[in-house]
Amino acid sequence: SGTYPPATYRISGDLTVADGDTAYLQAGTEFLFDGGVNFNIYGTLKAIGTETDSIIFDNYGDDRWRGFTLDNATDETIFKYVRISGAEKDDGGGMYLSSSNPTLTHVTIENNTTEGNGGGMRLRYSNPILTHVTIENNTANFKGGGMDLQYSNPTLTHVTIANNTANSGGGGMRLYDSNPTLTNVTIANN
Repeated sequence: SGTYPPATYRISGDLTVADGDTAYLQAGTEFLFDGGVNFNIYGTLKAIGTETDSIIFDNYGDDRWRGFTLDNATDETIFKYVRISGAEKDDGGGMYLSSSNPTLTHVTIENNTTEGNGGGMRLRYSNPILTHVTIENNTANFKGGGMDLQYSNPTLTHVTIANNTANSGGGGMRLYDSNPTLTNVTIANN
């Protein structure tokens, strides 16, 4: 919890924002993760960058980190002017949302992979709001290269889902018992 000033942080162990806690990441912050490291959010994360000074989450070296897991995170969780890349895990390569409804604005989710579903993002019982988001060059070994939705009803506005790959279906997006609202959304070259 608390406020983290702009800096480059090397993360060598799992990070957790606990239920009831709030962490603030300021514009220009870079979190570079060692391989196998998780970022778990059960409380509130406010990662708010600017157009000229975004917040970056990526690998430190060649080994991939394990991306974000939001599990019952508060609806006050915000990702704004953020890039999430270089992550790999069993489901939801870049982000796995379970019963979580964050707001993502001007976010890029790219170059993430999963052995399961949702190379860029996997949503279960989640209804996030995505505006001006790019989900590209992600890979799922199973379904939903860009996004995998299960029992989820997100709102996507000005979103691009492009150049993603899934080996078993839904190269760009897979929907299972889900009803997203799509406005000015491009799904191409998946």
